[in-house]
Amino acid sequence: MKKVAILYIGTGRYTIFWDEFYKSCEKNLLRNCEKHYFFFTDSNEFQSNEKITIVPQENLGWPLITALRYKILNKVKEQLKDYDYAFFFNGNMEVIHEVTEEELLPTEAEGYIVAPLHSGNKRFKSNYEFEYERNPKSASYIPYGEGKYYFHAGLLGGRVQEFLELLDVCEKMMDDDLKQNFIPKFHDESVFNKYVLTRPYKILSNNYIHPTHGKPFIEWNPKVKIIQRDKSKFKYGGHAYLRAETVEKITLPSYIKEKIKEKFCKK
Repeated sequence: MKKVAILYIGTGRYTIFWDEFYKSCEKNLLRNCEKHYFFFTDSNEFQSNEKITIVPQENLGWPLITALRYKILNKVKEQLKDYDYAFFFNGNMEVIHEVTEEELLPTEAEGYIVAPLHSGNKRFKSNYEFEYERNPKSASYIPYGEGKYYFHAGLLGGRVQEFLELLDVCEKMMDDDLKQNFIPKFHDESVFNKYVLTRPYKILSNNYIHPTHGKPFIEWNPKVKIIQRDKSKFKYGGHAYLRAETVEKITLPSYIKEKIKEKFCKK
Protein backbone atom coordinates (compact mmCIF):
# COMPACT_ATOMS: atom_id res chain seq x y z
CA MET A 1 0.00 0.00 0.00
CA LYS A 2 1.46 3.36 -1.07
CA LYS A 3 1.86 6.06 1.58
CA VAL A 4 0.59 9.46 0.48
CA ALA A 5 1.00 12.79 2.27
CA ILE A 6 -1.73 15.40 1.76
CA LEU A 7 -0.62 19.00 2.42
CA TYR A 8 -3.16 21.73 3.14
CA ILE A 9 -2.83 25.36 4.23
CA GLY A 10 -5.74 26.90 6.12
CA THR A 11 -5.00 30.08 8.05
CA GLY A 12 -7.25 32.86 9.24
CA ARG A 13 -10.82 32.49 8.01
CA TYR A 14 -9.86 29.86 5.43
CA THR A 15 -10.18 27.17 8.10
CA ILE A 16 -13.89 27.10 7.21
CA PHE A 17 -13.00 24.89 4.22
CA TRP A 18 -10.99 22.25 6.10
CA ASP A 19 -13.73 19.92 7.33
CA GLU A 20 -15.37 19.42 3.93
CA PHE A 21 -11.98 18.99 2.26
CA TYR A 22 -10.82 16.34 4.74
CA LYS A 23 -14.06 14.34 4.57
CA SER A 24 -14.08 14.45 0.76
CA CYS A 25 -10.50 13.14 0.59
CA GLU A 26 -11.21 10.34 3.00
CA LYS A 27 -14.21 9.31 0.91
CA ASN A 28 -12.96 9.78 -2.65
CA LEU A 29 -9.19 10.29 -2.90
CA LEU A 30 -6.81 7.35 -3.48
CA ARG A 31 -8.93 4.87 -1.54
CA ASN A 32 -6.31 2.12 -1.81
CA CYS A 33 -3.50 4.25 -0.38
CA GLU A 34 -2.54 5.09 3.20
CA LYS A 35 -3.12 8.83 3.52
CA HIS A 36 -1.85 11.25 6.15
CA TYR A 37 -2.65 14.96 6.31
CA PHE A 38 -0.36 17.87 7.15
CA PHE A 39 -2.59 20.82 8.05
CA PHE A 40 -0.75 24.15 8.22
CA THR A 41 -2.82 26.53 10.35
CA ASP A 42 -2.73 29.32 12.91
CA SER A 43 -5.92 28.07 14.58
CA ASN A 44 -5.87 26.41 18.01
CA GLU A 45 -9.18 24.69 17.32
CA PHE A 46 -7.50 21.67 15.72
CA GLN A 47 -5.26 18.98 17.22
CA SER A 48 -3.00 16.34 15.73
CA ASN A 49 -4.10 12.71 15.69
CA GLU A 50 -3.15 9.48 13.94
CA LYS A 51 -4.48 10.81 10.60
CA ILE A 52 -3.62 14.50 10.85
CA THR A 53 -0.49 16.44 11.79
CA ILE A 54 -1.11 20.05 12.72
CA VAL A 55 1.74 22.31 11.59
CA PRO A 56 1.69 25.77 13.24
CA GLN A 57 1.66 28.44 10.56
CA GLU A 58 1.32 32.20 11.00
CA ASN A 59 -1.37 33.87 8.91
CA LEU A 60 0.85 35.91 6.58
CA GLY A 61 -2.04 37.59 4.80
CA TRP A 62 -2.45 38.20 1.11
CA PRO A 63 -0.35 37.81 -1.04
CA LEU A 64 2.49 36.38 1.10
CA ILE A 65 0.49 33.31 2.14
CA THR A 66 0.59 32.24 -1.52
CA ALA A 67 3.91 33.80 -2.51
CA LEU A 68 5.67 31.90 0.28
CA ARG A 69 3.76 28.67 -0.26
CA TYR A 70 6.80 26.59 -1.23
CA LYS A 71 8.74 27.79 1.80
CA ILE A 72 5.77 26.96 4.05
CA LEU A 73 5.38 23.45 2.66
CA ASN A 74 9.12 22.84 2.96
CA LYS A 75 8.76 23.03 6.75
CA VAL A 76 7.80 19.33 6.72
CA LYS A 77 10.36 18.16 4.16
CA GLU A 78 11.96 15.71 6.61
CA GLN A 79 8.61 14.15 7.52
CA LEU A 80 7.69 13.80 3.85
CA LYS A 81 10.67 11.52 3.24
CA ASP A 82 8.69 8.75 4.95
CA TYR A 83 6.06 8.82 2.18
CA ASP A 84 5.90 7.60 -1.40
CA TYR A 85 3.89 10.50 -2.82
CA ALA A 86 2.87 13.96 -1.63
CA PHE A 87 0.22 16.36 -2.91
CA PHE A 88 -0.71 19.91 -1.97
CA PHE A 89 -4.31 21.11 -2.37
CA ASN A 90 -5.66 24.65 -2.32
CA GLY A 91 -7.85 25.53 0.65
CA ASN A 92 -11.11 25.59 -1.30
CA MET A 93 -10.67 22.23 -3.03
CA GLU A 94 -13.11 19.34 -2.61
CA VAL A 95 -12.89 15.81 -4.07
CA ILE A 96 -16.44 15.09 -5.23
CA HIS A 97 -15.93 11.82 -7.17
CA GLU A 98 -13.44 8.98 -6.81
CA VAL A 99 -9.87 9.70 -7.91
CA THR A 100 -7.81 6.54 -8.39
CA GLU A 101 -4.07 5.90 -8.33
CA GLU A 102 -4.05 5.48 -12.11
CA GLU A 103 -5.62 8.90 -12.53
CA LEU A 104 -3.43 10.88 -10.15
CA LEU A 105 -0.04 9.24 -9.57
CA PRO A 106 2.54 10.25 -12.23
CA THR A 107 4.94 7.75 -13.80
CA GLU A 108 8.66 7.97 -14.57
CA ALA A 109 7.89 8.99 -18.16
CA GLU A 110 5.74 11.79 -16.74
CA GLY A 111 8.56 13.11 -14.57
CA TYR A 112 6.79 11.92 -11.40
CA ILE A 113 5.11 15.35 -11.20
CA VAL A 114 1.51 16.37 -11.94
CA ALA A 115 0.52 19.61 -13.70
CA PRO A 116 -3.19 20.53 -13.70
CA LEU A 117 -4.50 22.53 -16.64
CA HIS A 118 -5.93 25.93 -15.76
CA SER A 119 -9.46 26.62 -17.01
CA GLY A 120 -8.03 29.70 -18.73
CA ASN A 121 -6.53 27.46 -21.44
CA LYS A 122 -9.98 27.31 -23.02
CA ARG A 123 -9.97 31.04 -23.79
CA PHE A 124 -6.33 31.41 -24.85
CA LYS A 125 -5.88 31.42 -28.63
CA SER A 126 -2.09 31.10 -28.46
CA ASN A 127 0.70 30.91 -25.89
CA TYR A 128 1.23 34.64 -26.41
CA GLU A 129 -1.94 35.06 -24.33
CA PHE A 130 -0.83 32.79 -21.47
CA GLU A 131 -0.71 34.66 -18.17
CA TYR A 132 2.93 33.84 -17.50
CA GLU A 133 5.24 36.26 -15.71
CA ARG A 134 6.60 38.44 -18.53
CA ASN A 135 9.00 40.65 -16.56
CA PRO A 136 12.59 39.64 -17.50
CA LYS A 137 13.89 40.50 -14.03
CA SER A 138 11.78 37.74 -12.46
CA ALA A 139 13.05 34.20 -11.88
CA SER A 140 9.62 33.11 -13.21
CA TYR A 141 10.07 34.98 -16.51
CA ILE A 142 8.81 33.15 -19.61
CA PRO A 143 9.31 34.89 -22.98
CA TYR A 144 6.41 35.31 -25.40
CA GLY A 145 6.05 32.34 -27.71
CA GLU A 146 7.29 29.73 -25.23
CA GLY A 147 5.17 27.20 -23.35
CA LYS A 148 2.45 24.77 -24.43
CA TYR A 149 -0.05 25.17 -21.58
CA TYR A 150 -0.93 27.39 -18.64
CA PHE A 151 -1.15 25.43 -15.40
CA HIS A 152 -2.97 25.95 -12.12
CA ALA A 153 -0.95 25.73 -8.90
CA GLY A 154 -3.88 24.74 -6.71
CA LEU A 155 -2.92 21.07 -6.96
CA LEU A 156 0.77 20.22 -6.84
CA GLY A 157 2.50 16.94 -6.22
CA GLY A 158 3.99 13.69 -7.31
CA ARG A 159 6.56 11.20 -6.08
CA VAL A 160 8.16 12.55 -2.91
CA GLN A 161 11.69 12.79 -4.28
CA GLU A 162 10.55 14.95 -7.21
CA PHE A 163 8.08 16.91 -5.10
CA LEU A 164 10.82 17.90 -2.64
CA GLU A 165 12.98 19.04 -5.54
CA LEU A 166 10.05 21.12 -6.81
CA LEU A 167 9.64 22.77 -3.40
CA ASP A 168 13.35 23.59 -3.12
CA VAL A 169 13.68 25.06 -6.61
CA CYS A 170 10.42 27.02 -6.45
CA GLU A 171 11.21 28.37 -2.98
CA LYS A 172 14.54 29.70 -4.25
CA MET A 173 12.91 31.24 -7.32
CA MET A 174 10.45 33.14 -5.13
CA ASP A 175 13.21 34.16 -2.70
CA ASP A 176 15.24 35.57 -5.58
CA ASP A 177 12.29 37.71 -6.65
CA LEU A 178 11.49 38.88 -3.13
CA LYS A 179 15.10 40.03 -2.69
CA GLN A 180 14.36 42.43 -5.54
CA ASN A 181 11.12 43.53 -3.87
CA PHE A 182 9.22 41.83 -6.67
CA ILE A 183 6.36 39.32 -6.56
CA PRO A 184 5.48 37.44 -9.78
CA LYS A 185 2.14 38.19 -11.42
CA PHE A 186 0.34 35.16 -10.02
CA HIS A 187 2.70 34.37 -7.14
CA ASP A 188 3.18 30.60 -6.65
CA GLU A 189 1.39 29.86 -9.93
CA SER A 190 3.85 31.92 -11.98
CA VAL A 191 6.71 30.07 -10.30
CA PHE A 192 5.19 26.65 -10.98
CA ASN A 193 4.62 27.40 -14.67
CA LYS A 194 8.28 28.33 -15.03
CA TYR A 195 9.36 25.20 -13.13
CA VAL A 196 7.56 22.76 -15.47
CA LEU A 197 8.40 24.68 -18.65
CA THR A 198 11.31 22.40 -19.56
CA ARG A 199 10.41 19.32 -17.50
CA PRO A 200 8.23 16.26 -18.21
CA TYR A 201 4.95 16.10 -16.29
CA LYS A 202 1.61 14.34 -16.06
CA ILE A 203 -1.15 16.59 -17.36
CA LEU A 204 -4.30 16.63 -15.24
CA SER A 205 -7.35 17.89 -17.09
CA ASN A 206 -9.53 20.69 -15.82
CA ASN A 207 -11.77 18.01 -14.31
CA TYR A 208 -9.28 17.68 -11.45
CA ILE A 209 -9.34 21.36 -10.50
CA HIS A 210 -12.66 22.54 -11.88
CA PRO A 211 -13.98 25.99 -10.92
CA THR A 212 -17.55 26.21 -9.63
CA HIS A 213 -17.81 30.01 -9.80
CA GLY A 214 -20.66 30.77 -12.20
CA LYS A 215 -21.16 27.06 -12.93
CA PRO A 216 -24.27 25.82 -11.09
CA PHE A 217 -24.73 22.06 -10.75
CA ILE A 218 -21.20 21.28 -12.00
CA GLU A 219 -20.97 18.84 -9.08
CA TRP A 220 -23.50 16.64 -10.87
CA ASN A 221 -21.11 15.97 -13.73
CA PRO A 222 -19.50 12.56 -13.01
CA LYS A 223 -16.45 13.47 -15.11
CA VAL A 224 -15.57 16.32 -12.75
CA LYS A 225 -13.49 14.82 -9.94
CA ILE A 226 -12.12 17.75 -7.91
CA ILE A 227 -13.69 21.19 -7.65
CA GLN A 228 -12.65 24.63 -6.45
CA ARG A 229 -15.41 25.79 -4.14
CA ASP A 230 -16.65 29.31 -4.88
CA LYS A 231 -15.06 31.59 -2.27
CA SER A 232 -17.50 34.39 -3.10
CA LYS A 233 -20.42 32.33 -1.79
CA PHE A 234 -22.63 33.69 0.95
CA LYS A 235 -22.02 30.58 3.11
CA TYR A 236 -18.28 31.39 3.29
CA GLY A 237 -18.70 35.11 3.94
CA GLY A 238 -17.39 36.23 0.56
CA HIS A 239 -13.93 36.52 -0.96
CA ALA A 240 -13.01 39.82 0.71
CA TYR A 241 -14.07 38.47 4.12
CA LEU A 242 -11.97 35.32 3.72
CA ARG A 243 -8.91 37.39 2.84
CA ALA A 244 -9.55 39.64 5.87
CA GLU A 245 -9.97 42.65 3.59
CA THR A 246 -13.16 43.39 5.52
CA VAL A 247 -14.58 42.37 8.90
CA GLU A 248 -18.08 42.02 7.51
CA LYS A 249 -19.44 38.96 5.75
CA ILE A 250 -21.24 39.50 2.49
CA THR A 251 -25.00 39.87 2.97
CA LEU A 252 -27.45 37.61 1.17
CA PRO A 253 -28.99 40.50 -0.82
CA SER A 254 -25.50 41.64 -1.89
CA TYR A 255 -24.57 38.10 -2.90
CA ILE A 256 -27.72 37.69 -5.00
CA LYS A 257 -27.18 41.10 -6.60
CA GLU A 258 -23.61 40.17 -7.53
CA LYS A 259 -24.69 36.88 -9.10
CA ILE A 260 -27.35 38.61 -11.18
CA LYS A 261 -24.76 41.16 -12.31
CA GLU A 262 -22.35 38.37 -13.33
CA LYS A 263 -25.06 36.61 -15.33
CA PHE A 264 -26.26 39.57 -17.32
CA CYS A 265 -23.16 41.74 -17.56
CA LYS A 266 -20.60 39.31 -18.90
CA LYS A 267 -18.19 40.70 -21.44
